[in-house]
Amino acid sequence: MIMKILTLNKPNITDFAKERNNLLDKSKSDWNLFLDSDEKLSNPVFKISDKCDYYFFYRKNYFLRNYVGTDRLVRLVKKGTGEWKRIVHEKWVPKKISRVGGMYKSYIIHNTADNLSNYLSKINNYSTLHAKANFIEGKRSSLLKIVLFPIGKFILTFIISRNVVFSIMQSLHSFLSWTKLYLHSF
Repeated sequence: MIMKILTLNKPNITDFAKERNNLLDKSKSDWNLFLDSDEKLSNPVFKISDKCDYYFFYRKNYFLRNYVGTDRLVRLVKKGTGEWKRIVHEKWVPKKISRVGGMYKSYIIHNTADNLSNYLSKINNYSTLHAKANFIEGKRSSLLKIVLFPIGKFILTFIISRNVVFSIMQSLHSFLSWTKLYLHSF
């Protein structure tokens, strides 16, 4: 089986799912591993089974070189078995729901930020895209969401990361997303 690593490394992306789908369409490989420019693999050795059409990876997230938690996401996909959906925080949607995704033992190392200035710029951009995605999905904002969701995001992020600065940044992202949706400024 042929596998290719596709790196999403384009400036000013406004639709991450569209960009991932474009890379997938252009690929000549059966299997495609998607990485962002701020990610790398812990171990690039692969054993792929025909029983799965896609694979989940654990992703270890680092903020200013400090570990802040692990998430799980699909990144290795078989061409023609699904597509990426949502303009930001995109998800893999398989064509056949009955096919089960596998879990890969290697993990992705995600360096979210090298400095606070770049991360604030990233938050501003992503919160605009998130507000737009929420609007497209029919979600609505309210003053209650603008106040309470960031507080909840701070608490949840702090429980997971134990990092006050990262938790504040995630709370700011939530505040900006819901405020931009409320004001329709995206």
